Amino acid sequence: MKTVIFYSSTYNGNTLKIAESMAAVLSADLLSIEADIFNIDLSKYDLIGFGSAIHFAEHNIRLQRFVSALPLQEKHVFIFSTRCSPLLGGYHKALKGILKQQKANLVGEFSCVGFDRTGPWVLINGYNKNRPDAKDLFKARLFAEKLQQKLNPLSSIAKETITEYRHGVAFRLKGKKRIAGRKVIFLNTTSCIQCGKCIKVCPMNIFRKIGAILPVNDEDCIQCRLCAKNCPTSSIYINESFANGMRIALRETFSTKLQNRYKSKTE
Repeated sequence: MKTVIFYSSTYNGNTLKIAESMAAVLSADLLSIEADIFNIDLSKYDLIGFGSAIHFAEHNIRLQRFVSALPLQEKHVFIFSTRCSPLLGGYHKALKGILKQQKANLVGEFSCVGFDRTGPWVLINGYNKNRPDAKDLFKARLFAEKLQQKLNPLSSIAKETITEYRHGVAFRLKGKKRIAGRKVIFLNTTSCIQCGKCIKVCPMNIFRKIGAILPVNDEDCIQCRLCAKNCPTSSIYINESFANGMRIALRETFSTKLQNRYKSKTE
């Protein structure tokens, strides 16, 4: 998923810290709107992010004008901000209105507090000291990971009809892609390069090489996502759900099978 993040961070660098955390997860191009940006080809991006500090109860006016001039129809976008107030309120309303006018598809928004030493806060040498902190940056990374999951091309594959079984593994066709997996793990065998990283990192021994690498024990998946995070071609999708989480919890409570499989892989 090709991503670009546009940001404005002109005061204490609060917004830049958040933008960098998200960019690291999304492998995104990171561009400051304060720099001279010309001839931006948005057609090559699947996801576009916009963020700034909150100035006078809304996003930076320069960012709003920048967004207003972009061709965003049907583009997946997300917005983020850093703010002084502990409550989000309606601070994203103005930018969301612009995106609606541009007919963009808003897929998520994120905000956290940031250090501010303006106005009345000079009397106490600043408010929200040391923010955003490590916890804020962690939440920003989690937000970015959820966007990846939500927009993964295989996110709807579970609804497709199973066309065949091989080696006990279910297969589906989605366009020209051949997808292996039953309910939890889905592997795009068309784009998989057989590097074997999923086999090495999976603590539950889900993946095996049977001619090709396949997810043969997806009922034992604990949704840790190490395989998806380490896949160089983004060929793996984990169908995270409450039902799958409860399945794991129940099996952990009433059976030692998952624990034994985990031990056999890690010891």
